[in-house]
Amino acid sequence: MASILSKFLLCQTKTKNKVYNENTLKAYSRYLMNPIIEVLKTKDFKKLWFIGTTGMSMRWIEQIALGYYVYQITKDEFLVGLVFFFRNIPMLLFGAFIGVISDEFDKKNILKATLLITTVVYLLLTVSSFIGQLNYFQICFGAFIAGLAWSFDFPIRRSLLSEIVDKRLYPSAIGLDMTSSNLARVIGPILAGIVLQQVNLFPIYLFGTLMFLMAFVACTRVEVDGYIKKENTNSLNYLFNDLIEGIKYIFTSRTLITVLVVTIIMNFLVFTYQSQLTVLVQTNLSDLPIILGVLAALEGLGATLGTLMIANFPLKRGMMIFLSGSFLFGICIIAFAFSKLFFISILLMIIGGFGMAGFGTLQSILIISAADQKIRGRVLGILAITIGTQPIGAFLLGYFSREYGSVSAVKISVIIGMILLFLVTVLYLGKKPNSSNSQ
Repeated sequence: MASILSKFLLCQTKTKNKVYNENTLKAYSRYLMNPIIEVLKTKDFKKLWFIGTTGMSMRWIEQIALGYYVYQITKDEFLVGLVFFFRNIPMLLFGAFIGVISDEFDKKNILKATLLITTVVYLLLTVSSFIGQLNYFQICFGAFIAGLAWSFDFPIRRSLLSEIVDKRLYPSAIGLDMTSSNLARVIGPILAGIVLQQVNLFPIYLFGTLMFLMAFVACTRVEVDGYIKKENTNSLNYLFNDLIEGIKYIFTSRTLITVLVVTIIMNFLVFTYQSQLTVLVQTNLSDLPIILGVLAALEGLGATLGTLMIANFPLKRGMMIFLSGSFLFGICIIAFAFSKLFFISILLMIIGGFGMAGFGTLQSILIISAADQKIRGRVLGILAITIGTQPIGAFLLGYFSREYGSVSAVKISVIIGMILLFLVTVLYLGKKPNSSNSQ
């Protein structure tokens, strides 16, 4: 289409004896290019995309592998939940400060250091597992380091992505980034289910070592604009002031406040079901790890299809997609907790995945679009804190699962989440926008 238009315009210039700048014709071609292709052609996007894919792949592989392995060796729902507590707590502890740091220091160097440290830790876990010395403490430590790496990735890498693509391409860029995450949610759990037939984490940690090593190499090849060090960045007070500035900025935007509150609700009360997914499946359906892997993968399949749909068209009512996707996901998880039929559970996971796509993709798009670039890292860091409420929810869910059973605990938790989400939606729809950042 773009090439046809270029030829047509060239013919018009000859007919009318006018001279058109060749750059103008290229601009028309670029404008008509598929946004996904345009994003993929953006310098450094594919490298940053790959780095994110490695982390997300390990996150969803471990989501199944660690939960299943720990439950097999302990038969304790609380200890299963505790692993996910350590996997996600870094977001809550360090997310905001990492966001501040990402605005003040060299993002690329921070990302490189994080990936290198994570590679070394996974290598040590690989060796420990191979010689048969892997224990519960080491699993929790590895989960904490992986969570710390994810805490750095979220505000830093996504901030870099927003800086290298045009603002009009945000939906496509974030959509592609989420697509790789969702594809990892399809492939990762299935691989984990196959490997866990032998109840051994050695292949998981070995794969993680290789993935993070490749991500480190890719990061060293990322080219970014020259970094200019800012004054007073070594001052702790300066960092705190930047954090306070970010918090104040959020309260000027109706969109930002709504997204962050919904994120807390979903992570604290709804997404925590993942920490008990192993127990849910073994209680209601089957104790075969491959069944667990397939069900988790089907949620990722639905999320992948949903994300691709979102990435291919402009978003005019992003908040409505964000809120409705959250509702859809929560309702499907409630029904999944009741289901004892494998076929029904399959459908619920796929449909729930579409809801996850609406929540996950629009969450980042709405945040990035509503926040100015100079403060975007701080806002993403505060978003990381709201995501970091998940381990607290997982900890509490693990406790109540031990007391009352995982099925009952998940049902009650998600139902409470849906009630709160309904109230937030009513408040959002009933309040008129009052700032330029509002939607």
